[in-house]
Amino acid sequence: MINLLSIWQILVAFEIVLFSLYTLIMYTFSKKKVEPPEIDYFPTATLIIPMYNEEKVIKEKIENTAQLDYPGDRLKIILLDDHSTDNSKDISLRTIQEQSLDVRVIESEGGKGKARALNWIFPSLESEITVISDADALLKEDSLLHIAKNFAGANIGGVTGKIVILSDKTRLSKSQEDSYRFYFDIWRLGESKIQSVSVCNGPLMGFRTDLLKKIKIDPDAYADDSDILFKIIRLGYRVIYNPNAIVYERIPLSVKGRIIQKMKRINGLRRVYLNNLDMLGKGLFGKIIYPYALMTHIISPTILLFIVLLYPLIVLQNHLYMGFLIFFFIPKIGGTLLSFMITQFIMNFSFLVPTSGSWEAVEDARYDLKHGN
Repeated sequence: MINLLSIWQILVAFEIVLFSLYTLIMYTFSKKKVEPPEIDYFPTATLIIPMYNEEKVIKEKIENTAQLDYPGDRLKIILLDDHSTDNSKDISLRTIQEQSLDVRVIESEGGKGKARALNWIFPSLESEITVISDADALLKEDSLLHIAKNFAGANIGGVTGKIVILSDKTRLSKSQEDSYRFYFDIWRLGESKIQSVSVCNGPLMGFRTDLLKKIKIDPDAYADDSDILFKIIRLGYRVIYNPNAIVYERIPLSVKGRIIQKMKRINGLRRVYLNNLDMLGKGLFGKIIYPYALMTHIISPTILLFIVLLYPLIVLQNHLYMGFLIFFFIPKIGGTLLSFMITQFIMNFSFLVPTSGSWEAVEDARYDLKHGN
């Protein structure tokens, strides 16, 4: 006779060990002090802002860009328009003029979609580094400086920044994301100290331009940021996380919008992970970081689904297991558990949301920050 309790206990133990052990390892490495190389000068940089129907946010993005602290003679700014059908382009041109900002608005000729647009423009870039930032994300004034400093290291091929969530703090989607981001920062910083991150933050990422010219982003990838990440690692370079390079990101105002956004990102990220299975066991990234990424995105969600489905049966067998629910009412711990379980749980159903249409944003995440609409 199958002992459901034993099976359930094993599955719970697997989840606890998987996440707690990796978090402990990454936390230990994240505290390791590494002196960054001295930088003699700031490299020439191109800031690319992809744009598709961004009329609700593009004005604020351009105003934010005008406040960035980076040597003006070493920075070029490009608004890469993917044939927007709204007023994005008109608003952009008007705001650029108002800000007296030197920005080029270029219409993509690379085909529909963000990945194709980036693939098209990469060969024409002449700067030493290229920074990509989403139109609905706002950069802290010194974020580009922190990104650029990392490239003093000859083996650094890319840098990704830290996401700080912008939204009404009382919303459930906000509190859940904050809980997740606390651990996300520990994991990414630890991975950086070991070798390279396993996830790249699309709202702010920078790469050596000569490396971008050697790659082609998967045109159908929703996780185009992490697709670039793996291709840069394959070229023999590290992609690291800089928590001082801060980018402020909107998230959907509703739980439904956040779930849809997560599903689309998970679909794209899983595709990237499965497309790079031959990297398993190669170097520190392939032996430590990549296997964990696979387990948490492919194996763990299924295990958690079984844990949840079996739980009512376990409680019927032994009412004492009802006590597990008390953890959800403990401050800090409860929010973290809920955030983790929701994220892992919805991974099982991400296939219900099509990954295609990667440039089209979840409209719920496009809103005026001052008025929430």
